Amino acid sequence: MRLIAHRGFAATAPENTITAIQSAAEYADAVEFDVRRCGSGELVVIHDETIDRVTGGVATVAESSLADLKTHTVLESGERIPTLEEMLGAVPPGVEVNLEMKELGIAADVLNALDSVENRVVTTSFLAPELRTIRELDASQPMGLLVSRRLEMPVTTAVELDCDVIGANYWRCLTTQLVPRAKAVDLEIHAWSIERRLTAMLLGFRGVDCVSADRPIQV
Repeated sequence: MRLIAHRGFAATAPENTITAIQSAAEYADAVEFDVRRCGSGELVVIHDETIDRVTGGVATVAESSLADLKTHTVLESGERIPTLEEMLGAVPPGVEVNLEMKELGIAADVLNALDSVENRVVTTSFLAPELRTIRELDASQPMGLLVSRRLEMPVTTAVELDCDVIGANYWRCLTTQLVPRAKAVDLEIHAWSIERRLTAMLLGFRGVDCVSADRPIQV
């Protein structure tokens, strides 16, 4: 089983920052971060639609220019909100990237940003249209469907989208038939977000391939 550093181990470092990703790479097999578009058009790495929670500022990402975003620091760390290109350039060699597309209309630009990246990057999303765009533009790009609570046929949907990976809440992985059904069609299975090694062990016995966590744990 492999360990994914959720937002660069968000419980131990300023989430979705270069420092978080680089420090997490010492412990994790993969790093995960979130991408959306800012008001001046660039793709930036931030989870929320607003900057309020992580910077203390008051603004939406979609209405803020990159220059404005760069005036803020993340969780009082001194770290700035990175662009996608800055983040990809900071990931150490050999570390997998799980890149979550947080909004519609960014898939093509995400693919363009991956052109010169040697790390394996799995483009993931809850948003089926973004995954369809990825597959239309690049038949070989690894991608994964993230399963919302409302999605009733996740494995069928992942297969229809031609995904390589399916990601779901760890409890759903433990208590439903999602894992055996995904295994039956050769989908790689990611479970989020766990806090205890025992949970990781149970998920491993179940057949999960990767677990996502907010802090380093032994898996």
